[in-house]
Amino acid sequence: MNDQETVADRELRRAWAAANAADAAADARDTSPSPRGPADRDESAWVAPGWATGLALFLIPVAMIFGGLSPMATDSCGPDHCSAALDHALAAIIGCLYATLSVTPAALLTSWLLPRRMRYSTARRIVAWCALLPPVLVILMVFTLPEG
Repeated sequence: MNDQETVADRELRRAWAAANAADAAADARDTSPSPRGPADRDESAWVAPGWATGLALFLIPVAMIFGGLSPMATDSCGPDHCSAALDHALAAIIGCLYATLSVTPAALLTSWLLPRRMRYSTARRIVAWCALLPPVLVILMVFTLPEG
């Protein structure tokens, strides 16, 4: 009985070693991508600039229309008798409109032209999404204009 247990033990150990050897060989053949370094090419470099450009194509015309019509808020008080808060808000809207026309295209162009390397991926995302701030600010300021 002792010899039978020894033979069964040996067979189990061989089966276990063979299974582990197969697992080790599979791990050696594993071609999963290794961690990417800062000089590696960024395959998804177009995502943030693409989304930001698409949103900008919608937000910029809306901001231009709302910002362009915002001086109509002075119709009830006349241009000389409006509150200082309304005058300051309208001046800020005009400033943001100028930023929408200059900063937004420049930032979007920068996000598209940054090198397609991993080291620039964070900067590309930040510049792309910050390009949307001026038109969003115009829209938000128009909706929160103070009373005349």
